[in-house]
Amino acid sequence: MLPAIWHRYIFLFGLIGLAAGMLFGTVPTSIPQIILAANWLLEKDFAWKWQQLKSNKIFWILTSIFLVHLLGMSYTQNIPKGLDDLRNKIPLLTLPLILFSTKPLDTKELKLLFHFFFLSVFVSSICCFLVYKGYTKKVIVDVRQASVFMSHIRFSLFIAFTIISLIYFIIKERGFMYKIILSLVLLWLLFFMYKLEMATGIICLVVSASILLIIYVIKTLPKKLSVSLIIILTVTMLFFFKLIFSSLGMYDKDQKNTSNVLLEKTKNGRVYIHDKNYNIAENGTLILINVCDAELAREWPSRSRLSLSSNDNKGNNLRYTLLRYMASKNLTKDSVGLAALSNQDILNIENGYTNYKYHINSGLSAKWRELVWEYKKYKRKENPSGHTFTMRLEFWRAASYIISKNLLFGVGTGDAQDSFNQAYIETDSQLDMKWRLRSHNQYLAIGVAFGLVGLIVFIAYLTLPALLLKNKLHFLYWPFLIIVLLSFLTEDTLETQSGVSFFIFFQALFLWLASFQTKTPELK
Repeated sequence: MLPAIWHRYIFLFGLIGLAAGMLFGTVPTSIPQIILAANWLLEKDFAWKWQQLKSNKIFWILTSIFLVHLLGMSYTQNIPKGLDDLRNKIPLLTLPLILFSTKPLDTKELKLLFHFFFLSVFVSSICCFLVYKGYTKKVIVDVRQASVFMSHIRFSLFIAFTIISLIYFIIKERGFMYKIILSLVLLWLLFFMYKLEMATGIICLVVSASILLIIYVIKTLPKKLSVSLIIILTVTMLFFFKLIFSSLGMYDKDQKNTSNVLLEKTKNGRVYIHDKNYNIAENGTLILINVCDAELAREWPSRSRLSLSSNDNKGNNLRYTLLRYMASKNLTKDSVGLAALSNQDILNIENGYTNYKYHINSGLSAKWRELVWEYKKYKRKENPSGHTFTMRLEFWRAASYIISKNLLFGVGTGDAQDSFNQAYIETDSQLDMKWRLRSHNQYLAIGVAFGLVGLIVFIAYLTLPALLLKNKLHFLYWPFLIIVLLSFLTEDTLETQSGVSFFIFFQALFLWLASFQTKTPELK
């Protein structure tokens, strides 16, 4: 048996390894957890550990969601899928078990843990940016593909939380050069989030920062001044949303105020086809007017190796991408219009750009316009396949349908995907088979698997610890919780290893620190 101090060193090594490794895939995430578990078993002293666990309400709350998954195995039909889901959820049980039966971290150990986490996020962002800029062999046709270690959205959550944590450290810590270094990392991550169009992370960051700022203003400033600042913040946010919705209105105006002329024949004497009932446009030009498919089919092979009947590099119908792109440049959809496209335009079309402005002015504004366009197409009951936002609407519709048929206890731990497959058939979904996925909403995912009973347990799981511990919790727990709760609206975060690891690592860490002392270790 090793001396106690060595077990402590191994424990810290495993914890730091997990903080740093969970950004880099399955193996770097799994090995530290194996080290932590093995060290916990070899350390023994199980009597003391049980004493720490048995009366700790927070620990039992944290294990509740895993127990729900375990109970869900009793009525699931797909046992192999259920077992695979349990394997993925094991950290929800093992990490609280290890932490809550171990002496908590002191201030120095906590700071060391966070600094390794910051370093890991920074290194990961550099790697992804190099991929994005084309310095590797990986071909990027969608900015989301630059996130090579995990999902683009999941990575954005890591970065959002890191940014707020960096701000906290900059304020709390001493040392001019230290503050400068952290500030540079902070600025880099802000730039990185914007450049890689991490909309989910940006929204989570803005919302969590705004809530924290309002709380700070209320708690620290005189009443009159705090009221004034809150009014200013509210007006600013309202103005921000007004700009968003006005941009939607401008988009509508752009679509309606067209000067489209329906031509009879091409310069080669072929007849144009017009779909006047399809009133969706790109940059004011209707998409399905002045179309001559015969000339496009004849000339396209000389401009591209991709078949016009195939999909573009984003997986969408290449012909439709071409028509949208040509409309965005106000070109007729014939041999003359095709000849007017540059080689860069052809490459843009192959890579799935539906509007020439999206390539010139890539970023969040282009992303917003594309989302608006997707929604308008969805309202026309057109196929939403390949479109991030409108596919989620279909996922949520299918999830709601499943919950309505299995209201109390859901379908069980392993039956979610099978139930979704059936729901898409029964609701006559237009989604292509490859896009018939699960809910992409953690609350709905729990509702599908375990019904209202499971959802109530899940809500209690998320909220009760904060209510019980109140002022004992570390400041950074609150932005973490806000970010996680927001992410659950658009992602089934706990259905992947990276999502589970991120959530339970910080959830268990903060609650563990708070439950073992009257005051959590703060930075000095």
